[in-house]
Amino acid sequence: MSRLKLLLLVLGLFLITSCAVQTGPPVSPEEIRRSQAEIWEIKLQEYFTCEERVGRLLIRILPQTEQEKPYPWFLVKGVDLARTPEEVDQALSEIFNENLPEKGILVTFVHPYYQNQGLQRGMLIRKLLSQEISLEHPIKLELTTGQRLNLKSLVIQTRPVDFRIVDSPQPNAWVTPDYRLHVTTALCRVLTNDNELAAVVGHELAHLKRGHLKKQMALMTLRDLLGIGIYALAGQTARDVYQLGTNFALLKFSRDQEREADFYGLWYIYRAGFNLEQAAQVWIHLAAVLPPGPPNILSTHPSSAERLARIRKIVKAIQAGQSFEAIKDKIQ
Repeated sequence: MSRLKLLLLVLGLFLITSCAVQTGPPVSPEEIRRSQAEIWEIKLQEYFTCEERVGRLLIRILPQTEQEKPYPWFLVKGVDLARTPEEVDQALSEIFNENLPEKGILVTFVHPYYQNQGLQRGMLIRKLLSQEISLEHPIKLELTTGQRLNLKSLVIQTRPVDFRIVDSPQPNAWVTPDYRLHVTTALCRVLTNDNELAAVVGHELAHLKRGHLKKQMALMTLRDLLGIGIYALAGQTARDVYQLGTNFALLKFSRDQEREADFYGLWYIYRAGFNLEQAAQVWIHLAAVLPPGPPNILSTHPSSAERLARIRKIVKAIQAGQSFEAIKDKIQ
């Protein structure tokens, strides 16, 4: 393109944009910031509601999982004010009805055990004075007011699980090897019944407590190591065939783990006092909002229809006092 044509093109674009008419009254940057703060206030209210629900469910369900040895459990969630943008600070100030400082950890969820010792939602922690959380020593905190709290550790007979709420439009929940449960705000939005949300929390806890993550990682490592050996001995084609076969085997293994997690997750929440008939409805609601998955043979999870039918069998078995070993062949 010649320089003249380029100049004419730029001049034409300038004339078009300069003639554009702004519709509606003008708004100032401050008005835009206030609007953003109002949007954040709604988002954060939903986030904290989800956080409260998941935290309360975890407190009820985790003690009903496999007993191991004594552990300290410090279940407190907060927002680091040093990392929040201005519009989020404004929204938090509206929610908690106070002007917040630039630094500090704003407490948003507290285990009732620590509430009874004086740590409350809305307090601001300046720093954690304890080097580690232990059974022997109190948990020492300093608040932004200068007050210091010495909290006696909560003792739980199973390895503690932390949780995190993820702001996402996708209804989902998962666990990670660092013993953290992740739940999306969309899942809380879809599952308004706590019995249903408890079924998901119990299911994910079962993946941790039954060692599914460790087993799957070990199998994948073994698969990759054997694949290297097959490639060295028989070449790329043999390795490709091996990879295809082992991938199908891992999918089957994953589906079997999901079935086991379905049973133990429901068993945990049954022991915690939740309604299993209502909990089973979770798969109806999720099937209605989640996109259809691939054929069952290509999926890591059983189909929703299959899962719902099997869940109803599991509910009856648990209520009858049957173990997983006694019924696992009937729910494959």
